[in-house]
Amino acid sequence: MTGTLHVVGAGLAGLACAVAAARAGRHVVLHESAGHAGGRCRSFEDDSTGRLIDNGTHLLLGVNQTALAYAGAIGGLDSMSCRTPRFPFADLTDARRWVLTPAGLMSRPWDLIRALGFPALRSDETVAGRLGKSPRFHDVWEPLCVAALNTAAEESSAPMFARLLRATLAGGAKALRPWLFTKGLSAALVEPALHTLASRGAELRFHHRLTGVAEDRLSFDGGDVALGPADRAVLALPPWRLERVMANVPSMPTRAIVNAHFRLDGMPALPGGLPYLGTTGGHSQWLSVRDDVVSVTVSAADRLAARSADDIAAILWREIAPLLGPANAALPAHRIVKERRATLAHTPAAISRRWPATTGWPKIHLAGDWLAGPWPCTIEAAVASGLSAARLATDRSDLAFT
Repeated sequence: MTGTLHVVGAGLAGLACAVAAARAGRHVVLHESAGHAGGRCRSFEDDSTGRLIDNGTHLLLGVNQTALAYAGAIGGLDSMSCRTPRFPFADLTDARRWVLTPAGLMSRPWDLIRALGFPALRSDETVAGRLGKSPRFHDVWEPLCVAALNTAAEESSAPMFARLLRATLAGGAKALRPWLFTKGLSAALVEPALHTLASRGAELRFHHRLTGVAEDRLSFDGGDVALGPADRAVLALPPWRLERVMANVPSMPTRAIVNAHFRLDGMPALPGGLPYLGTTGGHSQWLSVRDDVVSVTVSAADRLAARSADDIAAILWREIAPLLGPANAALPAHRIVKERRATLAHTPAAISRRWPATTGWPKIHLAGDWLAGPWPCTIEAAVASGLSAARLATDRSDLAFT
């Protein structure tokens, strides 16, 4: 097959699809409505802090093999660093500190067995319903659930959480190693992908918005693109954008993530001695440090996202300042980033409505972290979906990033 592959959307799913197809020798045209790539997973220069920050704070784990292979294929691993699987925690309401390790997860076998899905789970069971009575619920299971599924434990799918745990723990300590984006998301996942595509002759068309789709045609605000007999298209769009150009797209509930970035006078030291820290007992859930910026992540944050940026900054700084020492009493320069539709709500009902990658039109396929698959909406899900769509569009089931 020698036709052109049109990929619509330059988020991670679209980039992964385009890279996989271009590496296989396919001519690729990447269309993006914005003036930049990366979608909800990118870096930008922030005027408020004077620093390069990410629009969302992310890390990968060793179990995210497809995303790590993608980063390796484009040269992005040089902008990442790998740590030992230790996750320090601090409670914001008292002086408790603890460290979560693979061995620590195993320390209460009955809790772990239930978390992994034994005895059998009901399809509508929630994480809180499954594990809410565990003495480690608030210290371990709830923060892990909210971080992984971006959905409150009271409504998160226990079967999806169990699948995620099984996949991770089956890989041992290596699968739990955190990979940090030490130079930012774009340096690892976006910019090298664009360089890879350009080096393989791909066309990059920014400010190119899709306005309609037919079985053999894509319509953009600049005109139509006809799909010839050997041409294919992959729509790597979230459902709320896809529904503007396709019929019967399901209305999918979403959850927000709020990120706060505070610029300090110097590089802070977090309790636990690592550049990241989990927190409980407040709004803040994860802290991470890059140079002189400390970033705070709040998942399942719809209520917090409804507040003003000034209120959010004051609330989160009041919570984390005591962890950073007495020199950090005054609210520093900061930036609040609200991703109001960061991911799907990973409820049992919403998960059952996730779409496949096919459309019923042989020339057009879908990609995106929201589509049906074993992973929640994460970097891994986005990249894996892009790779799967490239396999469908090129009729090459052997495509891989390795």
